[in-house]
Amino acid sequence: AIVKMHRGTYLQDSIDDGSQSSSFVQIHLTDLYDKIASTYLSQLPNEYASIVASTIATYSIYSFVSNAALIRPLGETSRLKLTQDLADFELALEQLVFKGGTSLSLSQIAGGKPYAELRAVRQLLFWNMLDDKKHSPAEVAKGLLREAWVKDVRPSTLFHFLFSFAPALLSSPHHFKRMDAGDYVGTLVKLDGSIDDGEASAWMTTMACCDAYQQRESVDGRVIEGDRRIGAILMILGPELLRRRRQ
Repeated sequence: AIVKMHRGTYLQDSIDDGSQSSSFVQIHLTDLYDKIASTYLSQLPNEYASIVASTIATYSIYSFVSNAALIRPLGETSRLKLTQDLADFELALEQLVFKGGTSLSLSQIAGGKPYAELRAVRQLLFWNMLDDKKHSPAEVAKGLLREAWVKDVRPSTLFHFLFSFAPALLSSPHHFKRMDAGDYVGTLVKLDGSIDDGEASAWMTTMACCDAYQQRESVDGRVIEGDRRIGAILMILGPELLRRRRQ
C-alpha cells in the first residue's frame, strides 16, 4: 500500500487541482493498520502480538521514508502535504503499537532508531541550503553534515532525497536499475525491518548514477533545469556518511 504514493500523490498539479486533497495515509494506510490489529494481532498471545506490531511498525517507517525519499520532483506544496502525511502516519502506527499490547511506545521500538528517522525527515524536507546558489558543493555538503538531525537519517534516505533537486539527466536510483520504486525499496528494507544490508548497495547505485550523469553532461550542451551541484555533493557526502554509520 505504501508504494501507491508514487502514483501521483505528491505531484504539484494533483495537489493544485484538488484531486489529491485527502491524506494519502488516511486513504491507504490507516484502515489497513486497523484491520491488521483487529484481525491478526487480537488473535495472538500478548507477547507475540507485541513483537509482530513492533516489527510491522519498524518495517513501515523505513519503507515509508525510503519511498518518500524517491519522490521526484518534490515542490514546496508537495513537501507540506508529505509533512502532514508523516504526522498522520505516526498516529496510525502509534495506534497499531498500542493495540499490539506492547509496553513500548513507537519512539522506543528498535532502540528508537526508526522513530528518530521519521522525525528527522520532517526537518530534511525543509532543509534549504541549496537555495543559495553561491555555495560550492563542498560548502553545501559540509553544512549538511553539521545538521543535528543528519545522524538520525540513513545515508540512502539523504542520497535519494537530494536527487529531487537534480537535473533530469541524473537518473533516480530505481530508474537507473530499471526497477519500480517499490521493488527498489525492497532491496533497502527487509520485511523483518532490517536495513543495514541495503546501505552499501544504495551508495554503489548512487555512485553509478553520478558517473553516468557526468558522461551525459559532458556530451549534452543544453541548458538544463535542476541543481547541477547535486552530483558533486553526493560524491562528497557518501564516504563520510558511510564512515559515520560504521562507527
